[in-house]
Amino acid sequence: MNNHAEDFAEQFWAALFVIVALAFAPPVSGHHSVAGLYDSDRVIEIEGVVHSVSWRNPHTHYTIKVVQETGETVEWRIEGGSLGLLRTRGLVPGFVQVGDQVKIAGDSSRRGLPEMFAHNMLLENGQEVLLTVRAQPRWAGDLLQPTFDEATAEKALGVAEGIFRVWSTVLGDPASFPMFKTDDCVGSSTMCRSNYPPLTEAAQTIYAEWGLHTNPFLGCEPKGVPNIMDTPLPIEFVRQGDNILLRLEEHDTERLIHMSLDHSVRPASYSAYGFSTGRWEGSSLVVQTTNIDTPYLTINGTPQSREISLVERFSVNESEDQLDYTILITDPMTFTEPFELTRYLIWKPEILVRPFECQE
Repeated sequence: MNNHAEDFAEQFWAALFVIVALAFAPPVSGHHSVAGLYDSDRVIEIEGVVHSVSWRNPHTHYTIKVVQETGETVEWRIEGGSLGLLRTRGLVPGFVQVGDQVKIAGDSSRRGLPEMFAHNMLLENGQEVLLTVRAQPRWAGDLLQPTFDEATAEKALGVAEGIFRVWSTVLGDPASFPMFKTDDCVGSSTMCRSNYPPLTEAAQTIYAEWGLHTNPFLGCEPKGVPNIMDTPLPIEFVRQGDNILLRLEEHDTERLIHMSLDHSVRPASYSAYGFSTGRWEGSSLVVQTTNIDTPYLTINGTPQSREISLVERFSVNESEDQLDYTILITDPMTFTEPFELTRYLIWKPEILVRPFECQE
């Protein structure tokens, strides 16, 4: 076994030890999985009065007081999509206030507790709010309309140039998000993969031991590449001297793309975002990244090794309102062959990359 294989095996077995240990730990950590606490196969509705609201990332939280048929009042704990997601939809925090009467639908508790992961909220005025990425309208009524700052859009229109602007996900289009498709397995206890090749035997061992209820990516643990590139939140390209800074709202991520360095002269160190060099091919930005050290490729436990390398292509269309993204992933320690994924983003000048400010 060569040194790379030995290093990879050590990483895998160390990760396996941690995962197994965590699997037997009480589920009290903020780094929990929605799938571990809530049952997406049993959607329920409640109606009551808002008692508290917490606007934050990675999830918003509400408490709702519900009067039972017996006359008893029960306080429900409600978890919803991130504050960043609501902002992307143009929803200003404050659309619901303490004291409001609301109806909420979402995934029921696996623990038999008065708690829910909410997808839909019906306000007192009959308007419906979509709280998560995959939420669809549930009730007959109007959706809460987005509110954007016109001054923000005007400023963006004046300074945007080519790739250098903020790009946003089209939340309702699977071709835009998610890039790492997991079919119907998102939100359930079943794990699956549908758009990348088979794992090697070593990687299969780690994947089989993944504990969904210990998933760190649904808390405040930052994501590495390429996982973070599947974000539903805005991204932005900014000039930084001769280089390019790629800013992502999710976890306040920053990736530095070296435009004047030869990738063969790469550092010895590794990090979650690796070492990236870029070049222009016409109007397309091509980025090569190596030296990545992060244990998981996807939020459902697919591992990756230090042998992973990425080639990304960012292409702006003629009207400069769409960014097409392609990523070629090569990891011989994890996958039996290289594979390519795609997505697209659009330019919405009213959208900014805002501080993530994650709180457990």
